[in-house]
Amino acid sequence: MKKNLLFLSSALVLAACGTSSGGEVSEEASSTATAIPAAVSDSTSTASKETVIAPVEEPTPQSDVSREFKNAVGSAEDYLNYSSFSKQGLYDQLLYEGFPEDAAQYAIDSVVTDWNQNALQTAVDYLDYSSFSYPGLYDQLVYEGYTAEQAQYAVDNVVTDWNQNALQTALDYLEYSSFSDQGLYDQLIYEGYTAEQAQYAISNLP
Repeated sequence: MKKNLLFLSSALVLAACGTSSGGEVSEEASSTATAIPAAVSDSTSTASKETVIAPVEEPTPQSDVSREFKNAVGSAEDYLNYSSFSKQGLYDQLLYEGFPEDAAQYAIDSVVTDWNQNALQTAVDYLDYSSFSYPGLYDQLVYEGYTAEQAQYAVDNVVTDWNQNALQTALDYLEYSSFSDQGLYDQLIYEGYTAEQAQYAISNLP
């Protein structure tokens, strides 16, 4: 900017000299003087351009997940469509299918399911083909990978007759072994049945 002002001052001096000395100098000074405003204008324009704030760019979205991650999600959803799994159980199943650990973890974190309802359905499935006491069923669900809260939800909401379960368990024992009434009663207590449920079973044996 200082250079432009100095150049402008010199040009004005030359122009002044040109008016008293002759046409040649006057024309040169005039020519120079006419060029100066354009130079000043260009400099101002450049300075103005430099102060323009560039728009903030949006961050580039991350690329889509890999094919194997997508396949792990699809496989997890397929399993949940026809069976009930705990989160841990589903993770282990995906590993068994050959998916790497990070893909299996991504899958169980991505699937939309109600783990409490899965625990309840697993409890129902167990009771469809076997008899369990209340604590026995709880322990089985925890063994299957359900959390304590999920297992508790299941045993509290499953519809079953615990007395009948005790009787069926007693009958199952008697199918392959002989027990005294006291021995069978003790075994039912060991299985987690209450004293009332165990006594119901013994009293109702054929």
